[in-house]
Order: sequence, then C-alpha cells, then structure tokens
Amino acid sequence: MEQKKTNSLKLIWIFGVILISIVLAKKEWRTKMLAELRKLKEETGNAVQFVRDNREQIVDQVRATANEVSSVVRDISRDVKIIGETASHLKESSEEIVKATREAADDLKSLKR
Repeated sequence: MEQKKTNSLKLIWIFGVILISIVLAKKEWRTKMLAELRKLKEETGNAVQFVRDNREQIVDQVRATANEVSSVVRDISRDVKIIGETASHLKESSEEIVKATREAADDLKSLKR
C-alpha cells in the first residue's frame, strides 16, 4: 500500500514538472502565466490588507457567530433530551395501553364463558 502511494506521488511530481516545462517553453503561455501570477499576488495583497483593516470587525463577527452556534447546539441538545424523554414516556404509555387492552380482552373472554 505504501509503495503504491509513493509511486502515485512520484507520478504526480513527474507530471507537474512536465506540465511546467511545457508552459515555460512557449513564450505566450509564460507571459500569460506571469500575468496571472501577478494578479494573484495583487489579490492576495488586497485580501491581506482587508483583513488588517477590518480585523476587529472580523474577530467580533467570528465571536458572535461562535456564540450563536453554541446557543444553537445547546438548544438542539435540550430538544434531543426532551425528545428522548417523550419517547420514553410514549413507550411506557404504549406498554400500559397494551397491558390494559389485554386485561380488557381477558375480561371479555371470561364474560363470554
């Protein structure tokens, strides 16, 4: 299993090197790739700057969301507990109904005799 994983990893690396070599071999592809990498760098820089500028609001929003999730989890836990108690009560009630029905049936049978 480990050998298979290693071989797969080697093939991925070889394929990657071949693909990069092909892209770098053609000038127009190389130029396009560099332009895309510059755009990626610029967008990443913008994202980092946005996070820096809005750090407090982001942290506050994360805290608020975490509190909401925690509250929802508590509510769900409480609801599950109530459902479990209700199911247990229904089981007991069902058993009592079955017992009462059997007793009534036995009483009816003895009345027929």
